[in-house]
Amino acid sequence: MQGQDLGSASKDLYEAIERGDYPQWDLYVQLMEDHDHPELEWDPLDDTKIWPENDFPLRHVGTMTLNRNVEDFHNESEQIAMGTGVLVDGLDFSDDKMLVGRTFSYSDTQRYRVGPNYLQLPVNQPKGVKGRVHTNQRGGEMSYSVDLAPGQNPHVNYEPSLHNGLTEAEAKPNNPAAGHRPAHRLQPGAHQRLPARPRQVQHHERLGARRAGQGHGHHALRPRAVRDCRSHRRSPAVDLMDECGRAGQHLAAGSGSAGAQKTASLGHTFNMT
Repeated sequence: MQGQDLGSASKDLYEAIERGDYPQWDLYVQLMEDHDHPELEWDPLDDTKIWPENDFPLRHVGTMTLNRNVEDFHNESEQIAMGTGVLVDGLDFSDDKMLVGRTFSYSDTQRYRVGPNYLQLPVNQPKGVKGRVHTNQRGGEMSYSVDLAPGQNPHVNYEPSLHNGLTEAEAKPNNPAAGHRPAHRLQPGAHQRLPARPRQVQHHERLGARRAGQGHGHHALRPRAVRDCRSHRRSPAVDLMDECGRAGQHLAAGSGSAGAQKTASLGHTFNMT
């Protein structure tokens, strides 16, 4: 497909929106209280970890629908500026090191690429009656409005000032931190022992087809490779190989995905700790 049309995915999306077949994505979030969680035994802000859904269930917060294509590519696509530093009321940053590091770089990148007042462009402004972004900055190229805090003296653009200018937020003392050694290996095992999801079932079916040599470009695994793997001590990888082997046998016997799905449902019994 890529050899015939390099933009096949973009073309499919554009044509679907044009004919009224609007694509939709559901947004789910997991919420955790903002304090230490020593009971987890692993760092929940580690980007390599997955929060267990039985402790932190997925909450549906909305659905995004693409219901029109852009009318002007430069105004609505080229000048759009995303960044983690642009927040709405009620949100704040966590202590995630990846998030904190990117918050600085994204905003600097957009100021360099688009301009110092890129947040005043219509495509980057909030929608509704409060369609303004408060940055506490003044001047610069293409400045459309003066950003003032409620009750601020418009003639004072510096601080500290005795003439009702901007004031810094009151400093708060840092809480003492006590560290502990996180158990990095516990979370992956707990995640694998959760009940099989549809994605896991599809993964096992694909590996089963690979084992059986079915499908486009699939070649059956050599029996010697399986025997060599089984000759070592039992491990989650060997259990996964056996499970995929059973799924492949069902596919080869013509039992269809129902048997493979039944077999794959045993995947949560793996011991990854």
